[in-house]
Amino acid sequence: MAENPSAQIYNGTTPDKFVFYLRQDRYFLEEFSRFLNSAKQKTSDTKLKEWLDSLYLSTVDFEMKMQKQLLNSLASLSSSSNSITNAVNYDIIIPSKTTFDYTCYLKHTSSAGTFSEIVSVMAACPWTYLEIADKLSKIDIRNEIFRNWVQFYSSNESRRQVEGIKQILNMLAEKESEKSKNAMENHFITACKYEYLFWEMAYRLGS
Repeated sequence: MAENPSAQIYNGTTPDKFVFYLRQDRYFLEEFSRFLNSAKQKTSDTKLKEWLDSLYLSTVDFEMKMQKQLLNSLASLSSSSNSITNAVNYDIIIPSKTTFDYTCYLKHTSSAGTFSEIVSVMAACPWTYLEIADKLSKIDIRNEIFRNWVQFYSSNESRRQVEGIKQILNMLAEKESEKSKNAMENHFITACKYEYLFWEMAYRLGS
């Protein structure tokens, strides 16, 4: 019987899948950082612009650097797997269909959506990552690389970031009409579905 994903993370038996996921997520985060920057054009509120700047810097200066460190660690562990030894090459990352569709959805929302809708779409990624990492943090993970990933996304800083996003969402929703609130909700649900599809795609190494 095949191990379930949690057991594989515990035992450290998914390096190729993890490398594939990290590279796809690298592509996604590059687009996500652009999404955060463009969102500033949809608001005149100085504090909201500063908040978006902080999320952008967190993504670029911490999250993407953490990814690179994990890929470097994976590459140093093996010289036999091309998917691992070439993992740190960021020159060419071909997005899977799911990754491409998700980032296209971000671009469309950034262009056509309201600021409230943009925040609703953006919220799904850090929010779900925190919940996933929280659950995985309760497992005694043997593999140091997986453990570092979990610790990053279940950290107090990640928790504070998500709590801030929730507060912003509530503040924006209070000022919107019922129709706009429904649009925000639908965008958040759609983004959550894309998050699920992204994990499914990564585990299956494509599509």
